[in-house]
Amino acid sequence: MKIAALCIFLTFGCLGFSQNGSALSEKKSLLLAIEATSNTSEKVQHYTDLAWEYINTQNDSALIYANKAFKLSKEKKYPLGQAIALETKGFYHEIVDGNYEKASKFYFEGIAICEEYKLPYSASIYHTLGVMFHTTDSYENALKYYTIAYDLAKNSNDLELQKKCLINMGSVNSSLENFEEAKKYMRESLEIAVRKELDYSIYANLGNLLTKQENFAEAMPYIEKATEINPDNPDSELNLYFLLSAKAKSRDSTNMNGVLKRAEAAVNTVGIRDKSLLLRSLADYYTFTGNYKKALEYRDAYVNVFEEIKEKQRDETVFELEAQYETEKKQRELDKKEAAQKLLFWVLGSILVLFGFLVFFFLKNRRKNKQLSKQKKLLEATVDEKNVLLKETHHRVKNSFQIVSSLLYLQSENIVDKEAKLAVKEAQNRVRSMVLIHQKLYSKEQLVGISTEEYFIDLTKDIFESHQFEESAIKYSLNVEPLVLDIETITPLGLILNELITNVLKHAFKPVSEKSEMQIRFKKSGESLQLQVEDNGLGMPSEVKENSFGIQLIKALAKKLKATVAFSKGTLKGTLATIEIHRFNEL
Repeated sequence: MKIAALCIFLTFGCLGFSQNGSALSEKKSLLLAIEATSNTSEKVQHYTDLAWEYINTQNDSALIYANKAFKLSKEKKYPLGQAIALETKGFYHEIVDGNYEKASKFYFEGIAICEEYKLPYSASIYHTLGVMFHTTDSYENALKYYTIAYDLAKNSNDLELQKKCLINMGSVNSSLENFEEAKKYMRESLEIAVRKELDYSIYANLGNLLTKQENFAEAMPYIEKATEINPDNPDSELNLYFLLSAKAKSRDSTNMNGVLKRAEAAVNTVGIRDKSLLLRSLADYYTFTGNYKKALEYRDAYVNVFEEIKEKQRDETVFELEAQYETEKKQRELDKKEAAQKLLFWVLGSILVLFGFLVFFFLKNRRKNKQLSKQKKLLEATVDEKNVLLKETHHRVKNSFQIVSSLLYLQSENIVDKEAKLAVKEAQNRVRSMVLIHQKLYSKEQLVGISTEEYFIDLTKDIFESHQFEESAIKYSLNVEPLVLDIETITPLGLILNELITNVLKHAFKPVSEKSEMQIRFKKSGESLQLQVEDNGLGMPSEVKENSFGIQLIKALAKKLKATVAFSKGTLKGTLATIEIHRFNEL
């Protein structure tokens, strides 16, 4: 997925695709007020406002109020209210359900009502459609609907919507690497004199785009505007990141004393992610100017903040998944217990009836047996429904991890430092190892376990494909005993294998030759599992770096599995890493 930083910043930073609940809600309220001042319009506005509030909190009550707004509008023959209610229902299914097909259906129904009654609000719904396709990376469709919305907005002289359409068309073209088109749309949006607070983000992103093209003379005026201290520019300090980056790339250190003071002060006031951007840009700038002491100071601070962000992301993801899994596990146990009690009740009842009236009510007994058969089918259908829900859960978890992986990829695209870029790449691989688990759970009939043979082969292939940068490829072989392990065992085991393989690819061979080889072995030995990764490379140093993030992660994951970790010299005369696992669940 190739998304430029420009698109992401414009989309969620300055405009939010006008879908953060406020921009569209403001427009809706205004149109309702213009359409009528009757009690009907006020009630419809109240219902749709409540629906938007619940959508922002991912609450299903949003659909109840959207339906109320639509029903009332239809009863009172209020077409604008119907169109807005349909758009609200579509947005609910897009954001809360993730059901884009159903969302599109409601959007087009709203457009049909607007066209039937010649309402200019169709432009807003077309823009909403463009936003939906934009967020799902369907750029051609997004551009199509933004263009329709823009033309309609011009016809109705809706300057604010015109501006938003131009910004988003610029964002789409930037993602498609049509940079000249992107610049054209952004410059046109600046000519529309409404919502001036949006202009500062446009300046920043337009300047950043020109900086990437090394057009520094044209980029610098835009970036300097983006950093102006102005009540309408809440991101003036954060936009210093673009200015420092452009100055470093253009090798220009003029008029920077005030900028540096502002940036150094802003480090202590912005959020943690913005702080990391400023620290990195300060380090790059001081490196360029030859002030290596300060460059090192800010580089170290950046690394610390980056590690903090990464640690939080990992902890939040792991804790969230563990809590989700435990909740689902308890729910399944309760459902099974309840089903068993119901079945026991019916069986005992049937036995008592059969015992007392066997001779006299043979036909009734037959009917009772049929009822038991129906009950059994009902129970089987319930189990199937639970399996479908569990499968959908794995699918959503996989999608969430895919988003994290994509964000890490985007972050790495903007990182200049090779070490930092490699660290982000490694974090992305760790996330992808978990994506692979939930992908397999979603695509298989076995919903709670993973085959080690299939998973290790796919994971190893994935890691090698993402790390092979040299002309000679490292040979590798796998000898994996096919066991089915539960998700609590396979997840930390996959992360450990990811770290061991990555460590070999990074450090074992300098340089890689035709003889470079790695072997992966996994088997069950008595009451434990044994994982071995062996290479014929340079061998381990005499002292292992205990403060290495990879080593710390392996040891932390090993604790969870009650595993021992040992590094030694193997038969291949390189390094042999052996993991003995004593806590595991084999299915």
